[in-house]
Amino acid sequence: MKTEPLDFQKTKKYKLTMILLCIGYFIDFYDLTIFSASYVDVFRDSFNIYEKADIQQLYLKISSFYTLGIFCGAIFFGIMGDKIGRTAMIRYCILIYSVAMILSIFTTSITLFTILRFISGAGLAAEFATSSVLINELLPSKSAAKYTSLLYFCGILGGMTATYLGSISWQMMYLFGGLSGIILYIARKKICESILFLNLNKNIAKGNPFQLFHGIPNILKFLRLLFLIIPFNFLISIMFIFPRFMNLSTDLSVSNKTLLTGFFIGNLISTVSCNLIINKFKDFRIFVLINIIIFSIVMPSFIFIPEKLFFPYTILLGLLGGGLPTVWIQIVVKSYGTNLRSTAANTLFAFGRLSGILFNTIIGFCLVTPENFHFSVTIMVVIIMIIVLIALLNTKNNYDVNMEYLESKKLVANSSK
Repeated sequence: MKTEPLDFQKTKKYKLTMILLCIGYFIDFYDLTIFSASYVDVFRDSFNIYEKADIQQLYLKISSFYTLGIFCGAIFFGIMGDKIGRTAMIRYCILIYSVAMILSIFTTSITLFTILRFISGAGLAAEFATSSVLINELLPSKSAAKYTSLLYFCGILGGMTATYLGSISWQMMYLFGGLSGIILYIARKKICESILFLNLNKNIAKGNPFQLFHGIPNILKFLRLLFLIIPFNFLISIMFIFPRFMNLSTDLSVSNKTLLTGFFIGNLISTVSCNLIINKFKDFRIFVLINIIIFSIVMPSFIFIPEKLFFPYTILLGLLGGGLPTVWIQIVVKSYGTNLRSTAANTLFAFGRLSGILFNTIIGFCLVTPENFHFSVTIMVVIIMIIVLIALLNTKNNYDVNMEYLESKKLVANSSK
């Protein structure tokens, strides 16, 4: 029996669910930003590291462990989201994050700090993908696009909050994140579960990650969806290295905060515009194409940007964020059946973030010979652009796909009909 979309506008409980999801991603994005906004001060205050090269190398190392935490957490909690429910996962994950965040304030050990960042990453790993699954299962396509954009918009506000708190105290940033998470954990008792999930027959196999890779068609489908988000993951891996090569007169810490401010402004513009574009054309692919064109122009241009244009350039970088992950996650959640949707969305998110480790490793090698850094970045941009265009050409529009279907054991076939 077909489940009719719930009347979101008339149901107070679902409005509360949307608010709590948005607050959760506010905290998620806040945490994603905290380390980038504060790592220079953290390393100086807690670990007595002052050299720029040493600071950036340690930043890349800890970022890789954080990304590994996201990878492990997203896969595990994504599977559990299909097995025991979407709401249970996003509630308890925020508690794990909160404890790790508060403990991070008090450590002076690089090893322990790295472990706590790993746990923080794992705790928040399933927040965005699982919240997006819940939104798209509760709402029809147009409303889902609107509220998924709102979810990411609130996340960006969380990132901006982290940036501004960082100008006061990095310890304050960490404490605010941890305490906010604990409060949200308590409030999320009121969150509503997906009707599609609740209607699943108990005998149906749920959350089997091996289904994602069962046969060549499934593997190609997974890779195609994964490749669409690579530009975003490359961007967030490398953009904090750009100021080093831009002849800026400001301190690295100040430059990074300026970069984040402009980046978030661009994110806000991108997130709002993506909702307008995809609902007008009823096609996710249009926005992805626009994004990759901007990516190919803006990314290699950093070396030519004078200091007076640094802030406008950071806004252009921000246009590459916001909208792309918002559109991408909707393509993903509409590509898999209810019994595999959380697993698929979180696993793809996990592999997308795992690509950050690969990019961090490549960037680390590039920094060994700084004189070739711009050339190396340009080559990577060209390769990424070609891969994404091929993936996009082989992706069909699934804007209006019916969300109420199941995945068989043999073939994950509803990728984009």
